[in-house]
Amino acid sequence: MRYAATDEMIVLRLSQGDDIHQSISQVCTDNNIDSAVVTNGLGMVDSVIFGWFTGNEYVNEKYSETLEISSLNGDISYKKDKIYVHLHGVFNRPEHTTLSGHVLEAKVHNNAEIFIKPLQSIVLNRTFDGWFEALAPEKRL
Repeated sequence: MRYAATDEMIVLRLSQGDDIHQSISQVCTDNNIDSAVVTNGLGMVDSVIFGWFTGNEYVNEKYSETLEISSLNGDISYKKDKIYVHLHGVFNRPEHTTLSGHVLEAKVHNNAEIFIKPLQSIVLNRTFDGWFEALAPEKRL
């Protein structure tokens, strides 16, 4: 993994086998980022696990094939005292069909480029709303 970070943007270049969630978490930890927006991601993955929330639990489905990342976005917050990377994505197959959804895990194939916008004046917390730990944005003091 290579990255460059400023107050306005973090750009990651991930390599073969890198875990996208773990890489984002590591960069945020290294740079003391507690709240951010993942504006986009491009590249390829060897595998992806999607999750579908039923209201009680996530039903997971894993795809172990090379897919192109057409779009990857989300947010970064804290959940239970650790960084929570919340991503959704659209992934293409060679015949141009797509898979998409809530991305729980993705492993890079060859190369991926991830763009993250740190938030300076807003903090993204998560609080239990009676159903799950939902986003609770607040103005940073």
